[in-house]
Amino acid sequence: MGFFSTVKKIFSAKTSNASSLRDDIGNAEPICPYCNETLGKMPGRKKKCTYCGGFIYVRTRPSDKKKILIREDQISVIEEQWAIANGTHKQFLSEQEAYEKERDALRNKFGRKPSENDIRWSMLNKSLLKHAQDFQWGFYRNARLSMGDILKKDSKELEALDTYLEVCYLDVNGPSNCGTRDPEILREYPPFDPKRAMVAPGVIGYIDKNIASHRLTQEQVGKRFIKIAERTGESLKLPVDPESAWKTLKKEIYDKEET
Repeated sequence: MGFFSTVKKIFSAKTSNASSLRDDIGNAEPICPYCNETLGKMPGRKKKCTYCGGFIYVRTRPSDKKKILIREDQISVIEEQWAIANGTHKQFLSEQEAYEKERDALRNKFGRKPSENDIRWSMLNKSLLKHAQDFQWGFYRNARLSMGDILKKDSKELEALDTYLEVCYLDVNGPSNCGTRDPEILREYPPFDPKRAMVAPGVIGYIDKNIASHRLTQEQVGKRFIKIAERTGESLKLPVDPESAWKTLKKEIYDKEET
């Protein structure tokens, strides 16, 4: 199938809101959802079709829980189907509206179509401010983690590493979603409590891979962490000092290698 025929097929197959509940969306067999050519085997993750060059996405269909192959323009349809199935459709529509508003604002600002990561990054930046104002530090930490994931996806590995190190520093300080500035409540439920500290193994895994790929020494990683922690700790008035936090994190990163 030629390029223009493939493009025509993609656009003619675009789904509307009315058809977003279709049970037959996607291919449950190893067939390209763009050009309908048979693939060698069922992909386990995103791949490029060797026939038409379209990016094939692997998802699970909520109606029958089958693994299916879909086009890029069908991703939001599957996400909406899952939102309906999970009873979160109203939240999904609200998030979609916010996403589209941000996309339009960035298009006007950049004078071009923004990338998905541009939009997500801008939305996360705004959420950081809101979480900080609302004393929702657990959510703040999660937003920073998502920003690290965007940097990793954009192949900005060292920037991603620094962001993951910052997330670990927040974790060592035990962030909570206390949601208030009332002094009496904060005495009992502080915004940061090291007793609740828990460093996520997944984040440590990201850090391990990054350290290995860039061949960073323990000393180099420690210096990066201290620099980041000093800036973050001063800004957020965190209870655990950078040096103490590094001792804790160093055990998580390096001591396991000795066991």
